[in-house]
Amino acid sequence: MRAARRVRAEGTLPAGVAVAAVAAALLAMAPAAATASTVIELSVGELATRATAVVAGTPLERRSVWESTGGARTQRIVTYTRVRVERVIVMQGQAPSEVWVRTLGGEVDGIGQQVVGEAVLPMARPTLLFLIARSDGTHGVVGMAQGSYPLESAAAGAAAVRLARPTGLGRVLPRAGATATTASAGTAAARLALPGRTLDDVAQLITSARQATHAP
Repeated sequence: MRAARRVRAEGTLPAGVAVAAVAAALLAMAPAAATASTVIELSVGELATRATAVVAGTPLERRSVWESTGGARTQRIVTYTRVRVERVIVMQGQAPSEVWVRTLGGEVDGIGQQVVGEAVLPMARPTLLFLIARSDGTHGVVGMAQGSYPLESAAAGAAAVRLARPTGLGRVLPRAGATATTASAGTAAARLALPGRTLDDVAQLITSARQATHAP
């Protein structure tokens, strides 16, 4: 297996990401084309506190590659999406102008893999992302599709930007009694409570949830 060179120029993957060229014999060992995920429902507070970054941004490009997972002989397709950061709600350290977001699945050389329940980042569609930093300089999405909310704009202006329902949720195990109107917004199921709210309202919820967690 030949390791590709590592680069760190504008619009390229971080240096910590190794993009490997996989031989045809190895491609024949690829996992099934589609896999399903079952995830536990996350509350607004859990998304907010698990995330190392929460940003609103627009996906600009994506690159799908083969990566080793669970051992050198196990390969799967992952996709890296370059997202232009347009609003920072949470960020550890200096806020970047762009981030690379890693998700499972994609297509390489005509071979496709789909992971039901993984976050979907449509090109050129503004999205609110709950992200967690990875050691290679990229980010994952907290809770898979539960941490990705497309944004819908209205003519009234920025204050009218609202969150849409996440797509590709797959199978989510609901919490007992979880609704969008739980007494505390921070403990409400995120997938039920966040869609329909304005971006400004959600930013305030996130800030309050993080402050409550770190309160003495």
